[in-house]
Amino acid sequence: MTYTNSYRSPRRGTAAHAARTSATAPMSYVGSRDARSYSRTSYRTPTASASRRRRSRLARAALIVFLVAAIAGAGWYAVGALAALGHGAAAGSTSSSAPQSTPKSAWRAGEVPALYQRDPAWAQTGYAGDAFGESGCGPTCLAMAYVALTGRTDLSPADAGALSERLGCATADGTAWAFMTDGAAELGLVAEEIPADEASVRRALVAGRPVICSVGPGDFTTTGHFIVLAGVNERGRLVIRDPNSPERTAETWDFDTVLGQCRNLWAYSAA
Repeated sequence: MTYTNSYRSPRRGTAAHAARTSATAPMSYVGSRDARSYSRTSYRTPTASASRRRRSRLARAALIVFLVAAIAGAGWYAVGALAALGHGAAAGSTSSSAPQSTPKSAWRAGEVPALYQRDPAWAQTGYAGDAFGESGCGPTCLAMAYVALTGRTDLSPADAGALSERLGCATADGTAWAFMTDGAAELGLVAEEIPADEASVRRALVAGRPVICSVGPGDFTTTGHFIVLAGVNERGRLVIRDPNSPERTAETWDFDTVLGQCRNLWAYSAA
């Protein structure tokens, strides 16, 4: 810290000078110049009573530290216990949190149902060397298009997966694009490849033709995926069916976002 001249020992002089010095001094200083930065008690030998007070303060400080540590430990234990309970609850509710598809009783022509590859009804079925819930997006999409065009309830996603296996379209990489045409032909549908432009997709959807879209990395996947373009809402936005996500299915999308991620598209109609 810095000091002004008013901390120096007063100089001899006139009374006026002494009065000026006293008026400008913020406080009087008592003691040697060398002790200005320190507490004087730091340099004294503690008396007996001071020693007792010091020990008492140290004891209180140690007790406070102990209590704080004990409270903190109890808090961490409680947090850990609650986290374990939450984890156990989540693990126990896996099946109940799995996506539920539109029930067969609600399947009808002209409407694309929301079918999910991870639906417990078929998620554990084998497909393409994996569980259907992991790799069954292609057959699930074709099943949605089939229901929308026929209104029939005789083809589940798992049934479409079995058809893909029979046609040799189920591979270690998922579903081959050939299934979107060959599988459709087996089901009595006509598949037409269309360009990834808004006008072409709008024409197909307005005509009641569901569109299956193969998408690359982006909003829907980090590798590859199939989704269904199901319609256009009153605001001109795309209505989709993502077989792997109820959340994305519940959203509406602008054309540029979706078409910018498309690798190929097929529009479907009944034969």
